[in-house]
Amino acid sequence: MNRLGVIVALGAAVGGVPPREVQGRLSAGAARRGKVVMGRRIGLLVSLVALLALGGGTLAATPAWATPPKHFHIPINVSFRDDDLSAACGFDVFDGFAGNINVTLLYDQSGTLIREIDTYPVGTFSFAAPSTGKSIGSRSPTVAITDYTGGGADGTAAVVTLTGLQIMLAPGMMFTGRQVYDAVVIDHSPEGIPITAFTDLISQSGNFFSGDTAPLVCAALSGP
Repeated sequence: MNRLGVIVALGAAVGGVPPREVQGRLSAGAARRGKVVMGRRIGLLVSLVALLALGGGTLAATPAWATPPKHFHIPINVSFRDDDLSAACGFDVFDGFAGNINVTLLYDQSGTLIREIDTYPVGTFSFAAPSTGKSIGSRSPTVAITDYTGGGADGTAAVVTLTGLQIMLAPGMMFTGRQVYDAVVIDHSPEGIPITAFTDLISQSGNFFSGDTAPLVCAALSGP
């Protein structure tokens, strides 16, 4: 993998979607998010999981009841340009994620999707600048739980809860705890995993750096 490429996925296919189209969807998702919020970057990676589900993920066996859950185990190693940070720093900055992701879709007795659970037990989240050769990041053992109010249909609302360490960029500069976001379903992967865009932060508790991360990230990635 070219760790500084715009987007690279394991496997020949990326969720059945051509890589350029995936890149376009990711860029559109980032644009929808607007303000630089670390939790929303995690949200973009959650959406990326859905897009990559066929390109390396496997569907695990499930018990035989009326509406069984679906489990996907997805190895992922990707990076994509962060437009907001690139503009702030004056040089290209890429967000990267690597690790094994577990996705579970839960249904009610009528077969309606009601919840999605994503875990990243050994995931890492990083920022990198190809022009300087520098990168910063940390482990990101976050759990993302999405509750769907409209069965995960396009345009319907969802609530996403992020719990755990999202990233630690330096001592005292971390994003860890619990955040709850309003979200909207904007697309689906070929096998039906909803792709969401975060809209508003509902609540948060924990240790979340309250300052502007852009100057600090830019300084850490700048050349000598």
